[in-house]
Amino acid sequence: MSNIPKITFKIIKSSKNKYCIQINNKIAKTPQGNLIELPTLKLAKIILKDYQSVKTKKVANIVSPIRLTNTAIDRIVTDNHNYIEKLSLYANNDVVCYFARSPKDLIKKQNKHWLPLIIFMQDFYSINILYTSKISAISQNKDSLSKLKLILSKKNNFELSAIAVLSQLTNSIIISLALVNDKINVKNAFECSNLDEIYQSSFWGKDEEAFTRLKAISSDIKNVKKYYDALKE
Repeated sequence: MSNIPKITFKIIKSSKNKYCIQINNKIAKTPQGNLIELPTLKLAKIILKDYQSVKTKKVANIVSPIRLTNTAIDRIVTDNHNYIEKLSLYANNDVVCYFARSPKDLIKKQNKHWLPLIIFMQDFYSINILYTSKISAISQNKDSLSKLKLILSKKNNFELSAIAVLSQLTNSIIISLALVNDKINVKNAFECSNLDEIYQSSFWGKDEEAFTRLKAISSDIKNVKKYYDALKE
């Protein structure tokens, strides 16, 4: 008979009417010792499941909801202004802003998938996104970056954490904002952010290593979108 003690998990409400995770009668905290207080029950259930997968040694998601939450509480809360500043600068290197010069088939795909995203930024946020097919880097104008910072400043710390990770996964703040606003779905977000690789694989054949990596990215995008949606209740 195993003598391994049973680990108990429970969702409880804090004095602030937020949701906490109780593990063996102790409230879960971040690596920096901050209390994990979650804004919605949906998010609390996701975090609870993630803790259970870690404690029972089951394979956890590559993008961990716990890590997203720890970042929101330990890092973004204490440095919100600089975090938003850095996140807004993704627009200068956004994959959507750099079109190919050839071949024609790839350019056609980019026009089909990326131009609607640029139009979305204009129509939804009144942000004029600059884009190019030249090799040299571009810088978005100051007005656009200021508007983008204002948009991000209206997000809570958990939302910012999710958007930041989505931007890393997709190499695009534009794709990330379109996704969290449900203007595109997870499949579209993945395809838009990996158009070149998907095109190359269709032309040259599937590379198993690249395929495995892309599959992991697709799964991560799905998990982060689920995390973001759980913040709405």
